[in-house]
Amino acid sequence: MPVRREFIAIKLPNSVSEYLASLYDDSLSNTRWIAKENLHLTMRFVGNVEDEDGLRRVLRSVAVSSFTLEIGNIGTFPSKGDPKVIWVGLGTGHPLLFQLRQQIDDAVIRAGIECEMRDFIPHITIGRCATCSREAIKALSSKTKVKNGPVFSVREFSLFESRRGPDKSRYIEIESYPLRRS
Repeated sequence: MPVRREFIAIKLPNSVSEYLASLYDDSLSNTRWIAKENLHLTMRFVGNVEDEDGLRRVLRSVAVSSFTLEIGNIGTFPSKGDPKVIWVGLGTGHPLLFQLRQQIDDAVIRAGIECEMRDFIPHITIGRCATCSREAIKALSSKTKVKNGPVFSVREFSLFESRRGPDKSRYIEIESYPLRRS
């Protein structure tokens, strides 16, 4: 079986993807906005996977109840200096979101895959900047200040393959995993 570059994510409802795409601002000239069909909430970047069957098997053991999330305000990475990534947060998240992340991490480790351990900051990447000023991002953020962003239900998560193309990456869903009904 070929080695594939994979990640685990929550797919967004079309209405949320449409809303996020409406925030894109063409005045940020050196920004590559993420195609709305590629918007997602990354739970864990896995990287190159050799034993995909083993990973799929352990992901089926994740047992978390479904929950809701609310779209929050715009932020950037890194938090200091020139921004490279523009993202939309998810408010304070939901305790079950963090429980899902922990169980996914545990499953990935049980599959024998090493993963980089760093703080989980729930967000949806909407753009990547070549050269964006912090002032331009602040202007975008103030124009799109989200008071009550869309709320959506999370009922499953998915394993994706990332295929890099000449212009953009393509994300192919390999398998989805339902959450328990709450």
